[in-house]
Amino acid sequence: MRRCTTLFLADDDADDRLLMKEAIKAIDPSIEIVESENGQELLTVLQSQTVLDRCLIILDMNMPKMNGLETLSNLRIIPRLASLPTVMLSTSGNPDMIDFAKKLGALDYYIKPSNMDSLLNLCRHLISEKAGHPDV
Repeated sequence: MRRCTTLFLADDDADDRLLMKEAIKAIDPSIEIVESENGQELLTVLQSQTVLDRCLIILDMNMPKMNGLETLSNLRIIPRLASLPTVMLSTSGNPDMIDFAKKLGALDYYIKPSNMDSLLNLCRHLISEKAGHPDV
């Protein structure tokens, strides 16, 4: 995977988005972060983008209007969005949801960290392993 330059973050919790942005920017300030409050908004934003070849999508599982699984399912049926690398975040570790997310094409599924150190570690992993930044 080529180095990620844009991260699309969909989460209805403004505090969670803020903490995620702070952690990502602490690791790599050059990554552009595009926020959405729900899956419908994310799909609209993605469809308006002209270049999507160097991005990573982070989806919260529980969002209003369109949850993470519904969003992932919709991403996979839109040809130009179908292959975008996507990971899921949730407060739930329900094995059935994890399995279903992976069957829908999620690269991985993570439990939301409960403290900033764990969030930094998760973001470091996402940026180095899922977004193509091996030097992070």
